[in-house]
Amino acid sequence: MVSVGEIMTTKVITLTADDFISTAIAKMSDNKVHHIPIVDEKGGYIGMLDYNLLFKRESIPVTTKIKTIMERTPSIASDASIAEAARLMVDSGLKALPVLEKNKIKGIVTSTDIVHSVNSIPEVANLTASEIMSGEPITVTENDDLVEALRKMRSIDETSIPVVDKDGKISGLVNINDISKELWRERGKMRQGEYYRNKVRSTVKDVMVSPLVINGDQNMSTCMEEMIDSDARVCTVVDENMIPEGVISQSDILAEIVKGSPGKTVLVNLSGAKFEDPEVYDKLYSIIEKSAKSIAKLKRMRPMLISIHIEEYNQTGKEVKYSIRGKMVTESKTFFSRSWDWNVFRAIKELMGQFEKMVEKNKTYR
Repeated sequence: MVSVGEIMTTKVITLTADDFISTAIAKMSDNKVHHIPIVDEKGGYIGMLDYNLLFKRESIPVTTKIKTIMERTPSIASDASIAEAARLMVDSGLKALPVLEKNKIKGIVTSTDIVHSVNSIPEVANLTASEIMSGEPITVTENDDLVEALRKMRSIDETSIPVVDKDGKISGLVNINDISKELWRERGKMRQGEYYRNKVRSTVKDVMVSPLVINGDQNMSTCMEEMIDSDARVCTVVDENMIPEGVISQSDILAEIVKGSPGKTVLVNLSGAKFEDPEVYDKLYSIIEKSAKSIAKLKRMRPMLISIHIEEYNQTGKEVKYSIRGKMVTESKTFFSRSWDWNVFRAIKELMGQFEKMVEKNKTYR
C-alpha cells in the first residue's frame, strides 16, 4: 500500500506560537490550506492550528497569539501506510497530521492527500457512490447567511456543505475557505481589534461555487477523478431530478479505508447536539458499545466505525425532540438508519436496535 511519505505535502507553511491569529487567517486564506503546523524557535513541532479551532469562538480578538488556541496533535511517520493515517484521523477527529522526524516537520498529510490516493485501493475505488455515501444530507439554502452555514458545518464536522435552491435541487457548494474570506475580508479592521462574525449577514449565494454531482450507480473511481480535477472536498449524490440524496465527504472515504485496516476497537463519532453534562455522553457511549458488541458476534459484521448525528428540535410548549441519523461501517457492509424520540437515550437505543436487525437480516440472506 502507498505510504504517507509518497503522498504528503513537503512544502509546509508554518508559524510560531507568538504569531497573531490575523497572520494565520491570512496565510490559510491566501494559500488555500486549512491547517498550519506551529513550531518553536528551533523548528520543533509544538502544535496545529486549523479553521475548526478558529471558528469555535463566537468572536476572536485578532491580536490574540496562536499559542492561546492551538492544539497538540498526534503525529505520524513517513513510512506509515495511508490506512494507518486514515485510522488515526478517524480516531482523533483530525483532518491533518504532521509528519515528523526527530520532532521536526518533514511534511503534512491531510485527508485530501489520502482521498486523492484512493484509486490505489481497489476495494474502495470499486464501490459505487450509493454504497459509500451518507444519506439524507445536511444542506443549506442559497439565502441562508454564512453564520448559519458555518453552524451546520460545525455540527457535522465538515468543511464543505451542499447548497440547494427553493425547489430543493442542488445549486452549489459552499466551502469554509470562502466563508472565511468573506467573514474576515477587511483585514484592516482585523488588525485594529475584535471582529464579530455575528454582525455579518452575507448569504451563501454570495460565496458558493459550482457543485460536484454524481449518480448513485457511478463508482468511486470516477468520483475520485472528478474530486481531484475540481479540487472538491464533497461530492453530492443526486437523483434524476437533481435532488440531493446523499453526500460523499472525505470522512466517508476515510471510513471505508479504515474498514480494511487492522484494529479491534470500534470508532464512534458523535456530532450535532452538545450536552453540558459529561454523564450524558458516558451513557450514550455505553448504549452504543453494548449494541456494537452484540453485532460483533456475527461473522464478518464487526463494527469498525459508527457515526451518529444528533439534531434537536424545539417544539412550542413541549420538550426538545431528537432526530438521530446513523451510519455504521462493518467489516463487510455499511448500514444507515434513523430514529426520533423526545428522549435522546431512547432514540440512540432505537437506532442501534435497528442496526442490529439490519445486520441479522443481512447475515440471513448473505
